[in-house]
Order: sequence, then C-alpha cells, then structure tokens
Amino acid sequence: MRFEPETYEELVRMKRCIELTKHYELSKEELERIYDFLAQNKGATVKCGKENISLISSEVHTMEVIAARCIDGGIDGIFLSDKEFTIIPHYTPSSGSGYSGGSSSNNNNNNNNNNNNNNS
Repeated sequence: MRFEPETYEELVRMKRCIELTKHYELSKEELERIYDFLAQNKGATVKCGKENISLISSEVHTMEVIAARCIDGGIDGIFLSDKEFTIIPHYTPSSGSGYSGGSSSNNNNNNNNNNNNNNS
C-alpha cells in the first residue's frame, strides 16, 4: 500500500485488503482501489466471487467490478466491509444416495419393542 495507516480503522481496513491477496490475484493498483473505495464510501461492501470482485456502495447504489481470479480452491468467495471479513467456504455436496435415516431408526425402535416384550 502507498501509505502507513494512521488510525485503528485504517489499520484494520488495510489488513483486510491485504488478506484478499492470499485468496485473489490482485495488482497493487487494484488493491489500493478496493481500499480507497471502502475508505470513501461508508457502509460500502466488497463481494468477491470466483472470477471477479464487486465494489458496492449502499449510499449511491453504484457498483464497480474488478476482474480477479480466486486462487484459493477452498473458498467460493469473500464478503468484506469496514465491519466484516467473511470467507465463504467451498461447498461440495455429499455423494450419498438419497435419504438414509428412516430405516435404521425404525429398526432400533423395533429392537427396543422386542426387548421390552421379552422382558415382560
């Protein structure tokens, strides 16, 4: 980044922006554009997907998109603001074959009933 943070808020914002470089291919200019966007637009958010980063301003409803490839296969995206940094983990659906809980549950109930009848 082109300057040293002077406040705690600037330090946290810079740390969050730098954290993006662990997950996305970003140039120094793109990183500074994200930092400046968050600094200049209170309540703004940054939503990162697999192929791009969207800069969204809540006050004027403008949006800018930066083409940036995610280099971390373990995530599906990141949500970033001055108050939040959330990594969205990659979701892999299980390879199970449908519903499997009902029959084993019924067998346990039947076994308990048989045991109760045998003990009477």
